[in-house]
Amino acid sequence: MKNKILLTSVTLLSALMVAACGNGEKKTAETAAAPTTEVTTVAPTTTAPTTTASASSTEKKVSFEDTQRVGREESGYINVPKDWATYQDKHTGSQFQFSSPDKYNILSMNAYTKDSVKLKDDEKFGAELLANRLYNNWENNKQVKQLQGVKAKFAGEQAFLVKVVFTDGKYMYEWVFQKGEKVYAVALEGTADTINTLRPFFEQSFGLDPNTPGK
Repeated sequence: MKNKILLTSVTLLSALMVAACGNGEKKTAETAAAPTTEVTTVAPTTTAPTTTASASSTEKKVSFEDTQRVGREESGYINVPKDWATYQDKHTGSQFQFSSPDKYNILSMNAYTKDSVKLKDDEKFGAELLANRLYNNWENNKQVKQLQGVKAKFAGEQAFLVKVVFTDGKYMYEWVFQKGEKVYAVALEGTADTINTLRPFFEQSFGLDPNTPGK
């Protein structure tokens, strides 16, 4: 299941970059982009554990002492636990991936330029468009049990966060946001506890500097 989830996520963002969505896109634009900025929700649904902090994870200062900085120039850099290692699913193309030792919790990162996205005449390249395409396709996936789209802060940017709960109980958060001329996609797949724990590290550490978190 884990490989299938990752493959689907990559396929959605990669394949959809070169093929515009159908008539359902207007519906997703209203669903994924309309919610107000998220401030307290940490899990995809009320059935998942929530944070014990009253403020959003972007407001909490975290310690990067037990983390390592990973990534690459094309897709950005982020901090993950020290015991995580390089992971590459052969079906997921060239995206950057890192995983926990058991390979159940997986980070995936990718970035897109305007030239890599096929746009309709009335479409504008940006994070909102790509997030809506992603949401629309998860909505039609039979492996998805629950789906939610919200706005959230990520790496100091306004991001669109797509939260997925799969039928096997696994979770996935995917942040889509723009920095400069690129739209970045950062996905974390795994248990609810892992997402709750790593979310603030991800939100605060992602950046374009290979050495300094958040830069």
